[in-house]
Amino acid sequence: MADTDPLAALKPLIAPPAVPWWPPAPGWWLLGIVLLVLSVALAVWGWQRWRRHCGTRYQREALALLGPLDNVQAIAQLVRRAAISAYGREHAAAADWKTLCPGMDAQSLQLLAESQYRADPPPAAAVAQFREQVRRWLTGLPMVKR
Repeated sequence: MADTDPLAALKPLIAPPAVPWWPPAPGWWLLGIVLLVLSVALAVWGWQRWRRHCGTRYQREALALLGPLDNVQAIAQLVRRAAISAYGREHAAAADWKTLCPGMDAQSLQLLAESQYRADPPPAAAVAQFREQVRRWLTGLPMVKR
C-alpha cells in the first residue's frame, strides 16, 4: 500500500476579508453620542461659569476693598462705586438709597446719605453694623451683563 500523505491533498486556506473600520459597531455610536453630549454640556457650563466670573468681578474687588475700611466716608464711596457698576450711572444717580439698598436699615441708610456732611464720627457700633450691611449688600448685587 502506498503511503500517501493526506495533508498534501488539502487546499490552502483562504483568508477572510479584513473587517472594515466603517461603519462602527452600535456601541461606538452610542459612546460617540454620549461624549458629544457631555462635551457640549461641559462647554455650556464653562461658558456660563466664565460669564458669571467676569460679571461678578466688581463684587469681589469691592469686598476686598471693604475689608480694611473703617471710615464711613470711604465705605459710602465704595457703595456708590459698586452701585454705579451694578446698575449703571443713570439708574444709580436717579434712584434713592432705599431702593438701591433694600436690605439696609434706616440708621445705615442715614450714614450712607449723610456720610460726606458729618463733622463728628458716628459710634463704632453703628460703623460696624454699617460695614456688615454693606458686605451683605455687595454679595447680593446682580451680575453685570456686557
